[in-house]
Order: sequence, then C-alpha cells, then structure tokens
Amino acid sequence: MRFYLLHIILFTVLLRADDGVSVEFVPAKKLVPLFAASGTEHRVSYAKHLTSGTFAGSMGGSLPAADVRAFGLLCQLSAGGSVHTTLRNAGAKFSVTNVDFVVDVTFDVPVSDATIVRTGWGHTSHHLADDAVGAGLTPNNYARDYYALYGVHILPFADTRVYAGVQYSYSFLINTRIDGQWMPHLGGEGTFLRVWNGAALYGAFDLKFRGELEYGSTQSFQVGLKAQSPLNRALRLAYTFRTGLEERGQFYDRRETTHTIGLYFDL
Repeated sequence: MRFYLLHIILFTVLLRADDGVSVEFVPAKKLVPLFAASGTEHRVSYAKHLTSGTFAGSMGGSLPAADVRAFGLLCQLSAGGSVHTTLRNAGAKFSVTNVDFVVDVTFDVPVSDATIVRTGWGHTSHHLADDAVGAGLTPNNYARDYYALYGVHILPFADTRVYAGVQYSYSFLINTRIDGQWMPHLGGEGTFLRVWNGAALYGAFDLKFRGELEYGSTQSFQVGLKAQSPLNRALRLAYTFRTGLEERGQFYDRRETTHTIGLYFDL
C-alpha cells in the first residue's frame, strides 16, 4: 500500500507543479496494448475449450485516466478491472466453476520512441463458485496484492512488441500467508500477414514463472486474426494453446494443457 500511495503522491505533485506541466484527462489512446496471450488481462472475452465442454469468459477493461507531461516526460495513469470465470456444460444448463477478480493501477512512462517503462500496483482474489462447492470441491482462500515493474519494447519489424518484467507479491494468501513471492513475466506479439486494412494475422506468447511453486511456468501461445485501431484497442479471433500451472488460484498447484478458440475484445 505504501508503494501505491507513493505513486499517488508523485502524481499529485506533478499535477500541482507550476511550470511545464500539462494534463489530459481520459486520453483516447492507450500507450501499452493489452498483452495478447496472457489469460489475466482486462478484456471482454469468450473462449471454448476444444477438448471439453468448458467455456472461459471474462468481462472488464483497462482505461487510461490521465496523461501528465512534466519535466520532459509523459506519464499515463490507467485503471483496470476484470472478472474471469469458467463454465462447464452440465446438460440443460451451465455450472460455474470459479470467479476470479483482478484490479490494478498502472503508470506508463515512455523513455524512448520504442520503449515504455510500466510500474503499478494490483490486487487479485480467486474464488470457487457455489456450483463448484455444491459439487464437492474444497475452496482455497486465495488473494494476492502485488507491485509490478515492466519494460515494453517495440521492435522494427512485423509490428512486433515484446515485454518483460516482474510482479512482487507483498501480500499473498493461499490458505496461509506466503508473502514475498516473485513472478517473472515475459511475452510478445507480432504480425504475420496483413489481410486487409486494419486487420492482420498475428502470433503471441506469454510466459509466467510462479515463485510460490519453485518458479514453475504457465506457458501461453496464441495465433489468430486481429483488427486493431490506432488507439490500441483490438478485436481478435484466436486459437490459444496453454500449458503448465493453472492461472486460476483455486487450482493453483495443478498442471493442465488446454486448447481454446475464442473472441477477445481488448478495450
């Protein structure tokens, strides 16, 4: 929380500075697009598991709140939130397995024409739904508060963007406190072929290494068709292969391989 308050204090100081400061509230363009292959980004999505009667969905978004220009630098403040769930075909209806919440505040600072540094704070908590508890699953008490630091770099070919960083969980609960865990995180996205104006075939990958499980990984690989606006918002139809440790906190120590086809709105 002190880290979060430090960001707010710094942002307030910039706003109160007398000279050379400009502020644009609710800017139209996002500096950093969502990480395409990551399963925990703030987006609206619907994906079908190809090998089971399971569907994954999310609802949310990440919106830039302000652009502040001061001392020769630009800082974009954004706030995001989303809920992620899994539904299983139960005959005449669908049963809900999990409900996971993610919120964060980020500060994006371009340090060159091709590189942006991101820092921020986030919270996530993961829960079993009533349907899953009624089916006999035992819930875990899972919640995590973390600081984040990333570098995002644009490469000069194929509209390629790569990112690498780390999340530090200063407060982490999986039934008992396990504070102080690190999660290195890296990935990228690039365009294969432009199909028509504004749409292209693309590929993306995302790797997370979870310190609470001896840095076991969650590996995601995605290919699909993307239509992206100049404001860095996108609509994607994509196939995702994900393997390794579960992203859902209720099943945090399980390993699973999934194949999904889905529709994603990166707002």
